Amino acid sequence: MKLNIAVVLLTFGLVAASSAGQARSTIDKIHMRVTVQDVVLLTDFSGKVIPVDFDPRFAVTVRIESVGPAVTNFTVGAVVAFAIHSPSLLFGEEAKKGKTYDFSVQREIKHGKTKYFGLKVAPARLTGNLIPST
Repeated sequence: MKLNIAVVLLTFGLVAASSAGQARSTIDKIHMRVTVQDVVLLTDFSGKVIPVDFDPRFAVTVRIESVGPAVTNFTVGAVVAFAIHSPSLLFGEEAKKGKTYDFSVQREIKHGKTKYFGLKVAPARLTGNLIPST
């Protein structure tokens, strides 16, 4: 009887460990070339934003010129708005409407929910043909 209980407990333990492994999150990095359309205070923005930062205060609206890897939410030609904390922290300078930047953002998929974070602008010396057009 004690052996049967031990086997049952061991089996439950293995199943639980297996399920916990399946619940892990997937994190990947997305690279985009974007053209800035606008930067406004979040309180002045109307529309849908994608939060990518702590304590968001601004909305930066961009047109996606290219993206890799391909992601459903970010398609070439789409206009999206990211909720960011500070344009000066993101761009390292004043963001210029009409200027093209290379962005990277991390995406986490966990329990079927997607979260974006860590939006960054590639340093100017690294920009160029980093992302093939798709």
